[in-house]
Amino acid sequence: MSARTYALPPAPRGRRSPAATLTTAEQITAVFTHRALYEMAAAVPERDRIGRPRKFPTYLILGFAVLQRIYRSGARAEHELTDPTTWSTVRAAITTAQADFDDLSIPDPGPGPGPEPPHWQAFRYARNRYLTDPDVQADLVEVFTWHAVRQAREMGLLEPAGPGSLCHPDTTRTVYGDSTVIRPMYRPPAARRTTDPTTGSPAITYLDPAGRPIDKPTRRFDPDVAEYHGHTGPVHGQIFVAWSVRGPGPHQRVVLTVGRVQRPGQEADDAMAAFWPLHAIAGAGIQAVVYDGAMRGAHIDELMTRADVVVINKVHASSKTAARRGKTTKPRWFTLGTWQHDAATGPCTHQLAAVDGAVSEIGLDEAGRPVVLGRLHRAQVKRPRRSSGRFHFNVGYTVPCPQGAFPAWVTPHGATGDTGVCCTSR
Repeated sequence: MSARTYALPPAPRGRRSPAATLTTAEQITAVFTHRALYEMAAAVPERDRIGRPRKFPTYLILGFAVLQRIYRSGARAEHELTDPTTWSTVRAAITTAQADFDDLSIPDPGPGPGPEPPHWQAFRYARNRYLTDPDVQADLVEVFTWHAVRQAREMGLLEPAGPGSLCHPDTTRTVYGDSTVIRPMYRPPAARRTTDPTTGSPAITYLDPAGRPIDKPTRRFDPDVAEYHGHTGPVHGQIFVAWSVRGPGPHQRVVLTVGRVQRPGQEADDAMAAFWPLHAIAGAGIQAVVYDGAMRGAHIDELMTRADVVVINKVHASSKTAARRGKTTKPRWFTLGTWQHDAATGPCTHQLAAVDGAVSEIGLDEAGRPVVLGRLHRAQVKRPRRSSGRFHFNVGYTVPCPQGAFPAWVTPHGATGDTGVCCTSR
């Protein structure tokens, strides 16, 4: 499947070209001529064992869900579809898809010469009855991810033989992960939240206006909402993670997969769970992974050793971050050890440390305090595959020395018994 493109007239000379945008009609056409819509619809069970047949094909229900994002609400999408011109645009796009994808079974929008458009109640019923099934959701995400990777490669992204190296990853082969909190429609009810000391699962006790426990709230609420803490403070809502790849121009971000965070404190684990099916499809097209501080050492090590990717991660409590906020703080140090090389006058030693995440050579000033002598130049990245099937990364840095520069190899992977105080050049 090749996505349709819509040409825009060239901008007048001497003026900056605006970001390419599509009209609403073009967006509708793009939705209903996309092969992924119909393959995702095929992943939803078509017929129930009992009850009357569905009034609308599944692809119309999924298309209505997309139109809600275009029109910003389900009520607006339903209203716009009652317009004969808009509905004719949808039907024309479906007819085009039926002709283009003759290998797929794409039924007509509805019986009769003038089928009616889908509406909010039909989508709501299908969403609550069919689309909330975990198995169906997993199948939908799998089909979506496969088509998203394919679309990205049609744009020149995630190419396994593309540019870049492990030492200098290319942006076209870099995936970005992040999370966002979706606020609920209804204000969360008063509740007391505790953690079961045995199972570790959260327990919620709802309260009445007087603070007494009750069985359930007396007004509408979202039972899946939880309190999440971020840099902006506590927020009530549901949190979702997404992985994407970005092209060099505007409107070239491709969302590759999404996932839901099951409970507070589990963002990194659920982001990893969403990444592995993506990596199984994209494979060597992914060269580097970017994520914020939610991912810690165990997650980074798992990504590098299992997926063979470079992880670019924000350094916690970095002095550079504090400086941007107008604050002062000491750099974060992590001693790497002592590197020794042979010189004409005998063994020569150098102390290395990670300072705010950058491998640097350190020394002592006149008062005996540690100071940074200089950041080291990254020269090479090697990652042999071990008998366990996992990759082992080693990063080579050039250490300057008056008696001759030498390479120092640093590994980001820890091992049982590591002390981090003694290493040699290789």
